[in-house]
Amino acid sequence: MKQRSALLTIALIGGLLLAAGCGETTEPTRSEQPARATTVVPSPTPDARGELVAALQRSQGVAHRYAVRGSLPEGQSVKGTGAFDPKKRRFQATISVTGGKYPSAGSRIVIGTDSYVRPSGKKDWVHVDLKRVKSDDPFLRFDWVDPTGLKAFTSSIVSVDRAGNTYTGRFDPDGEDTKPFLPVGAPSIVSIGTPLSPFTITTDDQGWVTSIRVELTPGTGPKLTMTTTMSDHGKPSKINAPAHPDEAADFYYRK
Repeated sequence: MKQRSALLTIALIGGLLLAAGCGETTEPTRSEQPARATTVVPSPTPDARGELVAALQRSQGVAHRYAVRGSLPEGQSVKGTGAFDPKKRRFQATISVTGGKYPSAGSRIVIGTDSYVRPSGKKDWVHVDLKRVKSDDPFLRFDWVDPTGLKAFTSSIVSVDRAGNTYTGRFDPDGEDTKPFLPVGAPSIVSIGTPLSPFTITTDDQGWVTSIRVELTPGTGPKLTMTTTMSDHGKPSKINAPAHPDEAADFYYRK
């Protein structure tokens, strides 16, 4: 029988702990459930998918702030806030994962090829030179193409219906090449073999995306819900490098 699973990888927080040299790391949790029946996809509203994709791409293409809250596998929850300016190549996020066996929290600032990380409760920031990070390091590297997972989510949309400023539909939560893109804004979940899942997205009167809500239904355990809100579209991000950071140890870099 075909199996499906949800892999939990706290990509951002794991990177924070590693860069700060805090010692132990944890393996991703894995839960397996039997495949569910094929999902019946409702007929989409004409042109609604194209309109929604355009709104998502427009919203991602300018500076904006966001906030994330949601449930994760194994009884964990995530909360976070951040800002992203794709044109100035500036990014900031503060993420907290609570519950479960491995709670973690921390902050990250990225400006160009310079990354600064700080675990929760620590005073000092640690600077990481992204030009020197090992290319296969899943925690310290940074993806400027899609740091919040919004682009991957947009490409996963299968069907859309529209009612005013509200879009509903289904998306495919299976990450491309098993890369995490959920929750949007704090990508940490890789889903394999999960059936098409529902979403609700709202826009304001100017066409900016203001809310993204998704649901995942595991074969066992409670339904997972994740909501990302977006604001301040096109406004300056005001993200600056922290003063006097420590430097990451050499063993985090390629030789």
